[in-house]
Amino acid sequence: MRMAGDLSEAACRGEDPELFFPVTETGPGARQAARAKAVCARCPVVSACLAYAVDNGLAHGVFGGMTGSERRHLIRVGNAA
Repeated sequence: MRMAGDLSEAACRGEDPELFFPVTETGPGARQAARAKAVCARCPVVSACLAYAVDNGLAHGVFGGMTGSERRHLIRVGNAA
């Protein structure tokens, strides 16, 4: 599962990968996820990253500015439409 596209401009390059994998999505984990999302918010490849996570069913971690539960919700809403 390699991400398509040029990731040389990804905002997360050089960041600690652990930032994008909070243990929980509540309490301290929510604050960590918010910091990861702030990195995603300034990323020029955020859409490609989100598509990669959704297409590959990644259940954990912040990808494309969304947590795993947010991506699952996005998929449920999309499938319901």
